[in-house]
Amino acid sequence: MPTELKTNPLLLILACHVGFCPDLALSAEAPQIQPRIRIVTAKDAEIKTSGGTLQKVSPGEVVLVTQKNKEWLWIPLLAGWIKQTDVRSPEELVKFLNQALETKPTAERHHLRGIAFQVLKNYEQALSDFNAAIKLKTDNPHIYVNRGNIWRLKGDYAKALTDLNQAIQLDLSSSNAFHIRGLTYFENEQPQKAIADFNEAIRLNPQMVSALNARGIAYRSLNQLDQALQDFNQAIKTNKFVSEVFNNRATLWEQKQQYESAVNDYQRALELNPSSATAHNDLAWLYATCPDTKFRDPKAAVSHAEQACELTQSADWNMLDTLATAYRENQQADLAVKSLTKAIQKAPAEQIIELQKKLEIFQKL
Repeated sequence: MPTELKTNPLLLILACHVGFCPDLALSAEAPQIQPRIRIVTAKDAEIKTSGGTLQKVSPGEVVLVTQKNKEWLWIPLLAGWIKQTDVRSPEELVKFLNQALETKPTAERHHLRGIAFQVLKNYEQALSDFNAAIKLKTDNPHIYVNRGNIWRLKGDYAKALTDLNQAIQLDLSSSNAFHIRGLTYFENEQPQKAIADFNEAIRLNPQMVSALNARGIAYRSLNQLDQALQDFNQAIKTNKFVSEVFNNRATLWEQKQQYESAVNDYQRALELNPSSATAHNDLAWLYATCPDTKFRDPKAAVSHAEQACELTQSADWNMLDTLATAYRENQQADLAVKSLTKAIQKAPAEQIIELQKKLEIFQKL
């Protein structure tokens, strides 16, 4: 089945300002690499294009890298390039900061290591570092933003809101604080409050693609499809290199039964990020189940669904369900049953009954 619209927190550029110390012709057509998360560590890091410097970025900012051109790395969300030496992998950063903190424990170092642990999804260690950072520096709003985001990721929305409210009280101009508080409200099924916060984040930073994307998702949850489409369009107008936004707009085109536009956006999402399991999965579902048979393509459905499962190591029940559906449409009944059985084994309890009913149908074919 289609993947839920995403408000991926790694689309955030976390303006943490942690104060961590340790002739150009570029295009977005450089060789693809496996998408990787990196953390800015240089004080003077800049985002560049062939036209010059776009903006400076602060230490502690989390960026997604998708391409490499010699010593330069492409960051889609910022539509520009950063020097490879200005960033580190989260694993490298943790190793370095483990030693640095033994020598001199500072709020900035705890904060930066917490960000690295967050990227690695080691939320308990991240919390420990953010707690230590706040004890050393109680008035830094960026630390509260990041600790609030950890509470959000852990599903503790009350604690998340406490930290995010504190961050906003300390800095009313923090677009990130409003953005993450909006995500917290949305995930806690309060879409109207979420939209209000996304509005403020966008007012503070009109170029904030992640907030435009998130507000589009919130509008879609309220079935306000035209408003959602406007936000996805604006996000793409602001930055045409973010795969997730094209994927989200494609799902909206599907809902509006504009299937050719949906296919085009899914394909563009995959051009920007060939390793997007979500885009492979959603395009596979469309090819396997589209009500307009003109857009049915069972072989392509199988190909994309297999790639989605390969990218997720067959750990996602939803993508296994899509693969089973694609196999069935491609007249591969045995493989359909096998994939759906795996999906049932990995599915949450609330999904199992429906999947079992589907399996019974498959087994009768």
